Amino acid sequence: MGKYGKRYAGWLLAFFFQTVAAQQQQRLNTGWEFVKGDLGGIWEAVRPVPRGGPEAAPLWDSVILPHCVNRFDAVDPDINYYQGPSWYRNHLTIKNPYAGGRTLLHFEGAGQKTEVYIYTTKVASHVGGYDEWTVDITDAVAAFQAMPAYKKQFRGKIPLSVRTDNSRDLQMIPSNLSDFTLYGGIYRYLNLVYQPALSLEKLWLTPSIDSASGKGRLSVKAGFYDPLKTGKGTIRLRLLDPGGKEVKQVRVSVTNTDATSELYTFSIPAVQRWSVAQPRLYAVEATLINGSDSSTLKERIGFRSFQFLDHGPFLLNGNRLLIRGTQRHEDHAGVGAALTEDMMREEMIAVKNMGANFIRLGHYQQSRYILE
Repeated sequence: MGKYGKRYAGWLLAFFFQTVAAQQQQRLNTGWEFVKGDLGGIWEAVRPVPRGGPEAAPLWDSVILPHCVNRFDAVDPDINYYQGPSWYRNHLTIKNPYAGGRTLLHFEGAGQKTEVYIYTTKVASHVGGYDEWTVDITDAVAAFQAMPAYKKQFRGKIPLSVRTDNSRDLQMIPSNLSDFTLYGGIYRYLNLVYQPALSLEKLWLTPSIDSASGKGRLSVKAGFYDPLKTGKGTIRLRLLDPGGKEVKQVRVSVTNTDATSELYTFSIPAVQRWSVAQPRLYAVEATLINGSDSSTLKERIGFRSFQFLDHGPFLLNGNRLLIRGTQRHEDHAGVGAALTEDMMREEMIAVKNMGANFIRLGHYQQSRYILE
């Protein structure tokens, strides 16, 4: 057989969506102030100076997230787009409903290097503009709440400051030798997340199809977030068919949260396959119960088989599929990389309406909403 004539024996599927491991979360879109440029240090973001006073420099602008530093200059061919540090700040109300629960910041994307501060404490740094990441701010919030400034200066609010930096750096991937803009800013959604002391962090779903019988198998693994080593719990697993009907429900005991756990393997007779015309997706809903607290993750997954015939067509589920498509970059004039969900949906509908059944998402991790 030639290079593309081999049958893919695993009958893999590749649609994998994850919700954040939390019972409660909110998007932090409003209340932000922004400085395009660097500060002398974190103290300049939190010092007690009156707005409009002569010492209130630099001047902060009000912005809404998602926000891109290069929303205008990156699409102007006659100027250099800004590459450097910028700052964002906000004051948060933190009320975690879980006893001993964890408070997280979930970044869906910020470029290209990011530092996160609670008051003057640096709680995290991250390199990479297009991947999602989380910051546990529980301890830093508790430490600040014990300070006089918590009530006196900030009136019960938590000062959050974020420094982003898209300065030129040829040692980063992707480097500045690439052919597209490396945007700066908090240009995807930022979420405040409350979760119990013990929670689900990730689910891994591995589907397979028996080509002779048409039966499907779905292996489920889980990873946990348990920084305090809370210990044991019970997971309720529900498998839902593409119509939302429950196929099976099981309960699994959790005894070790330090490692990835094999939870269960579902068997699905006459599995419904995913296709371009009918994108059928099963769902696995996992609820981790620990005492009176619980956290839930829900993943969607599809089953499909595919084959490249040697000197022949591409087959999806045994049927020929002519692939017609285009490419997408995650940016737009006037907003840079800070596309809203409405803008992304409008764009994907336009691609679908032009007759495409395939899209190349280059060259980086794109928004979770695009994957949905």
